[in-house]
Amino acid sequence: MKVLDIPRSGKRGDRVWQRNRYCQYSYPAFIPFNPRTPAQVAVRANFAAVSARWRTLTEAQRRVWMAVARTKKTKPRLLQCGRLPGFNFFVQTNVALVHRGLAQVDLPVEFLRALEAAAAGRPDVGSFDQPPIGPALFLRARQFLEDWRDHPQACMAGQPP
Repeated sequence: MKVLDIPRSGKRGDRVWQRNRYCQYSYPAFIPFNPRTPAQVAVRANFAAVSARWRTLTEAQRRVWMAVARTKKTKPRLLQCGRLPGFNFFVQTNVALVHRGLAQVDLPVEFLRALEAAAAGRPDVGSFDQPPIGPALFLRARQFLEDWRDHPQACMAGQPP
């Protein structure tokens, strides 16, 4: 049922509250059917093994995971997002590897890349999802201001000099 109310999420009493991109809604709470299929049991076992493995890491390794996770954001919930905790980033990374049949990692890939970059003597600039438009935008704005100073009437008419 579509509801106009304070944003909520999760179970409250006998109702479950959720939000999608259109609205907030609620429905009666129910106990889901748990078939315990072999595939489901295997996925849960992998998740449990990765979670237990966090406790075997040294404090230095945990701090690395926490430092790298601080640069990641959680998925928005109730229109808010925050920093990802180190444990959650560790589980997210390693569960994905285990599901693909790959070995778990003790340190995040981003940290290993930074170490390789430092060993090679080059700074780690990371990867950018969009081209660096800042310098080009700055140069265009500077050119526009210089043109404005030299030819204000032409700029006001909408014609670049």
